[in-house]
Amino acid sequence: RVSSRFGTDPLFWNYLFGAMKAIPRSLLYNRDAMQGFALFSEPIIRLVDKLVGATNAMRVDATARDGEVVTMRIAHPDLEQCVGLATAAFALEVLRGTVPPGVWFPAELPEEPRSNILLAAKEDAFVYEV
Repeated sequence: RVSSRFGTDPLFWNYLFGAMKAIPRSLLYNRDAMQGFALFSEPIIRLVDKLVGATNAMRVDATARDGEVVTMRIAHPDLEQCVGLATAAFALEVLRGTVPPGVWFPAELPEEPRSNILLAAKEDAFVYEV
Protein backbone atom coordinates (compact mmCIF):
# COMPACT_ATOMS: atom_id res chain seq x y z
CA ARG A 1 0.00 0.00 0.00
CA VAL A 2 1.35 3.40 -0.97
CA SER A 3 0.15 6.89 -0.22
CA SER A 4 1.80 10.07 -1.39
CA ARG A 5 1.46 13.76 -0.71
CA PHE A 6 2.63 16.57 -2.93
CA GLY A 7 2.98 20.18 -1.92
CA THR A 8 4.12 23.44 -3.42
CA ASP A 9 5.19 26.83 -2.19
CA PRO A 10 3.55 29.35 -2.22
CA LEU A 11 0.64 27.71 -0.39
CA PHE A 12 -1.86 29.24 -2.80
CA TRP A 13 -0.90 26.67 -5.49
CA ASN A 14 -1.86 23.83 -3.13
CA TYR A 15 -5.38 25.23 -2.83
CA LEU A 16 -5.55 25.64 -6.59
CA PHE A 17 -4.52 21.98 -7.10
CA GLY A 18 -7.16 20.94 -4.55
CA ALA A 19 -9.82 22.92 -6.42
CA MET A 20 -9.11 20.81 -9.52
CA LYS A 21 -11.12 18.02 -7.85
CA ALA A 22 -14.26 20.09 -8.42
CA ILE A 23 -13.76 20.22 -12.20
CA PRO A 24 -15.93 17.65 -14.02
CA ARG A 25 -13.97 14.78 -15.56
CA SER A 26 -15.51 15.48 -18.93
CA LEU A 27 -13.80 18.88 -18.92
CA LEU A 28 -10.52 17.45 -17.60
CA TYR A 29 -10.53 14.91 -20.46
CA ASN A 30 -11.21 17.62 -23.04
CA ARG A 31 -7.76 18.10 -24.62
CA ASP A 32 -8.61 21.35 -26.36
CA ALA A 33 -10.01 22.93 -23.20
CA MET A 34 -7.06 21.79 -21.07
CA GLN A 35 -4.55 22.95 -23.72
CA GLY A 36 -6.25 26.36 -23.73
CA PHE A 37 -6.16 26.49 -19.93
CA ALA A 38 -2.47 25.53 -19.92
CA LEU A 39 -1.62 28.23 -22.46
CA PHE A 40 -3.58 30.80 -20.46
CA SER A 41 -2.11 29.88 -17.08
CA GLU A 42 1.54 29.26 -17.98
CA PRO A 43 2.61 32.94 -18.12
CA ILE A 44 0.90 33.54 -14.77
CA ILE A 45 2.66 30.57 -13.20
CA ARG A 46 6.04 31.65 -14.62
CA LEU A 47 5.57 35.16 -13.23
CA VAL A 48 4.62 33.93 -9.76
CA ASP A 49 7.53 31.46 -9.78
CA LYS A 50 9.93 34.29 -10.65
CA LEU A 51 8.57 36.42 -7.84
CA VAL A 52 8.38 33.85 -5.04
CA GLY A 53 10.13 30.68 -6.24
CA ALA A 54 8.93 27.27 -7.33
CA THR A 55 9.60 24.98 -4.36
CA ASN A 56 7.98 21.54 -4.48
CA ALA A 57 7.92 18.76 -1.92
CA MET A 58 6.72 15.17 -1.89
CA ARG A 59 6.21 12.57 0.81
CA VAL A 60 5.61 8.91 0.01
CA ASP A 61 4.68 6.31 2.64
CA ALA A 62 4.91 2.69 1.51
CA THR A 63 3.73 -0.25 3.62
CA ALA A 64 4.97 -3.72 2.71
CA ARG A 65 2.86 -6.85 3.11
CA ASP A 66 4.85 -7.70 6.24
CA GLY A 67 3.90 -4.32 7.77
CA GLU A 68 7.26 -2.59 7.28
CA VAL A 69 6.75 1.10 6.53
CA VAL A 70 9.19 3.17 4.48
CA THR A 71 8.79 6.93 4.18
CA MET A 72 10.56 9.13 1.66
CA ARG A 73 10.52 12.92 1.74
CA ILE A 74 12.06 15.14 -0.89
CA ALA A 75 11.90 18.90 -1.30
CA HIS A 76 13.36 20.58 -4.32
CA PRO A 77 13.65 24.26 -5.21
CA ASP A 78 12.46 23.58 -8.76
CA LEU A 79 10.01 20.84 -9.78
CA GLU A 80 10.89 21.03 -13.47
CA GLN A 81 14.57 20.42 -12.78
CA CYS A 82 13.83 17.52 -10.44
CA VAL A 83 11.44 15.85 -12.91
CA GLY A 84 13.92 16.41 -15.74
CA LEU A 85 16.75 14.83 -13.76
CA ALA A 86 14.68 11.78 -12.83
CA THR A 87 13.35 11.37 -16.39
CA ALA A 88 16.84 11.58 -17.87
CA ALA A 89 18.13 9.11 -15.27
CA PHE A 90 15.33 6.67 -16.14
CA ALA A 91 16.09 7.02 -19.85
CA LEU A 92 19.76 6.37 -19.14
CA GLU A 93 18.88 3.16 -17.28
CA VAL A 94 16.75 2.06 -20.25
CA LEU A 95 19.67 2.74 -22.61
CA ARG A 96 22.01 0.79 -20.30
CA GLY A 97 19.60 -2.13 -20.49
CA THR A 98 19.04 -2.30 -16.71
CA VAL A 99 15.34 -1.38 -17.11
CA PRO A 100 13.10 -2.48 -19.98
CA PRO A 101 11.18 0.30 -21.75
CA GLY A 102 7.74 1.02 -20.32
CA VAL A 103 6.03 2.50 -17.29
CA TRP A 104 7.15 1.10 -13.95
CA PHE A 105 6.40 1.66 -10.29
CA PRO A 106 9.68 2.33 -8.45
CA ALA A 107 9.20 -0.84 -6.39
CA GLU A 108 9.12 -2.88 -9.61
CA LEU A 109 12.59 -1.71 -10.66
CA PRO A 110 15.72 -3.63 -9.73
CA GLU A 111 17.64 -2.11 -6.81
CA GLU A 112 20.58 -0.64 -8.77
CA PRO A 113 18.66 1.32 -11.42
CA ARG A 114 16.12 2.46 -8.81
CA SER A 115 18.95 3.79 -6.64
CA ASN A 116 20.54 5.52 -9.65
CA ILE A 117 17.27 7.26 -10.53
CA LEU A 118 16.66 8.40 -6.95
CA LEU A 119 20.24 9.63 -6.70
CA ALA A 120 19.69 11.80 -9.79
CA ALA A 121 16.45 13.22 -8.34
CA LYS A 122 18.36 14.03 -5.14
CA GLU A 123 20.57 16.53 -6.99
CA ASP A 124 19.99 20.04 -5.56
CA ALA A 125 17.27 18.79 -3.19
CA PHE A 126 17.31 20.57 0.17
CA VAL A 127 15.37 17.76 1.86
CA TYR A 128 16.04 14.11 0.99
CA GLU A 129 15.12 11.52 3.61
CA VAL A 130 14.36 7.83 3.30
